[in-house]
Amino acid sequence: MQDVFNITAPVFLIIALGYGAVRSGAFCFEELRGAAKFVLKTGLPALVFFAIAGKPFREVFDAVYLAGYGLATFCAFSAGWLLMRLRTGDGVQAALGGFAVSFSNTGFIGYPILTMAVGEAAGKYFAMNVLVENMFLIPLFFLLADSAGGGGEKGRLKTALPVVANLLKNPIMLAQFAALPFALGWLPLPAALLKTASVLASGSAPVALFVIGGSLVGLKLGGRLGEILLLTAMKLVLFPLLTLLFLALLGAGRDMLFAGALLSCVPMASMVAIIHTQYGHEQRGAAVMLLTTVLSFAGISLVLLFGR
Repeated sequence: MQDVFNITAPVFLIIALGYGAVRSGAFCFEELRGAAKFVLKTGLPALVFFAIAGKPFREVFDAVYLAGYGLATFCAFSAGWLLMRLRTGDGVQAALGGFAVSFSNTGFIGYPILTMAVGEAAGKYFAMNVLVENMFLIPLFFLLADSAGGGGEKGRLKTALPVVANLLKNPIMLAQFAALPFALGWLPLPAALLKTASVLASGSAPVALFVIGGSLVGLKLGGRLGEILLLTAMKLVLFPLLTLLFLALLGAGRDMLFAGALLSCVPMASMVAIIHTQYGHEQRGAAVMLLTTVLSFAGISLVLLFGR
């Protein structure tokens, strides 16, 4: 139990430090926006580049993990979408519900914890999660949310084109493309470039956790409490169980099961709460983010305690 606490405590202490800094007035959240922008546009892309380019392609990507985690993500998204569709009858809220229960905070919370648990092996799982989240989950959400008002196939096509264009300009996607020639062995990887990416990646993790803590200030449980609790339970319980199920069915080993369970039971990504705001549902997004962040400690601790 002491080992579990030693792994989880630093992450949540940094989050608590960020919360306390903003709550006390030492920082206002607007002052943290620049740090958040640095993490999203520099730190995380550097982390993706380091995770992919730092090892040969065959060592980073695993078809079993990609298929298992991808299927679990799709099923969790579908379950969240169906729940909100039945309760609200609104396509946008349905897409937001699916997004909330299937998009883990892999980069800011999952990867740091997994790194403390398994070391450098965490990089390949992070890289594969990035592929699932950025090349499948995010486009799926925007296609469903932005086409919820109707328009048929033509409307969906109009929605898909800007989504694809924006994804191709995303720094994380660009980092993936930039890393592939090195991962495939087409180009030699300069040691200085890899070291630079490593420094940027390692420095962005605590900054990101601090920003997340600051963003929790002022969040309250509002709206429909039943929906908020259901979405939280689906994110922290259903999604990890689905991940374990599909990975086990595909023959994953113990280490892969551990990584999949840990990365799927961390809180939802802070990006989800931001997107809720863009669609006019900031109260629900903020509430689910707050609850999943607080309650995820139990699930993470269980995975670390029984999965290692």
